[in-house]
Amino acid sequence: MAGASLDEYLEAAYILESEGVAVIGARLAEHLGVKPPSVTEAIRRLEKHGYVTMDAHHVVHFTADGRQRAAGLVRRHRIAERWLTDVLGFDWAQADVEAEKLAYAFSDDVADRLSMLMDSPSTCPHGNPIPGSAAPSTQPALGGLSLDEAPIGADMLVERVVEHAEVDLKLLRYLWGMGLVPGASVTVLDRVPGAGTLTVLRTGEEITIGQAAASKVHVRRSPAPSAAPASASN
Repeated sequence: MAGASLDEYLEAAYILESEGVAVIGARLAEHLGVKPPSVTEAIRRLEKHGYVTMDAHHVVHFTADGRQRAAGLVRRHRIAERWLTDVLGFDWAQADVEAEKLAYAFSDDVADRLSMLMDSPSTCPHGNPIPGSAAPSTQPALGGLSLDEAPIGADMLVERVVEHAEVDLKLLRYLWGMGLVPGASVTVLDRVPGAGTLTVLRTGEEITIGQAAASKVHVRRSPAPSAAPASASN
């Protein structure tokens, strides 16, 4: 992504931080696909605007103004993605490309109206929280268990695709095509570490997925079925 804007740096920093990744220049460069000198200049400009600071270990931290701006950008992007997928029928990868444009084109008021029209979704299509859309207790926990770590034979539900994987359009298309979307039922049947693959039962269908891709999919245990109520005695 040549010539990334300052807002794109803010959004990238927010995403990395949300996943518990230290925000350093090298990770921003990798996430945005830019050269390290460009990152250095962008961080300097963000510091000048009062959006970030950098500590002695070269880790970037948000100021209050910077975090507010970054959260607003991410909110608009994820609401746009939700609208594009749920209302207009775009797949994940198409929605991500179009949302990148829309997020910088419409205002917070427009985002709020779109959110209300969709009954205020709390997550983007990939299962990651939309800032400001719901109480923290109703949003998915970040971190957690990835599909490649799930116990063999355990019934799991796909919860989300990690935030920093969303920039990989090929990965989004792959996961969409595999049906590894939030809410899908999955069970790891086998692992072949030498081949770097897993065999997974996904909503009744066996599929093979690479471990690298599976590591980007976070899952949680399926809730145990409710016990049938005891019949009343006569």
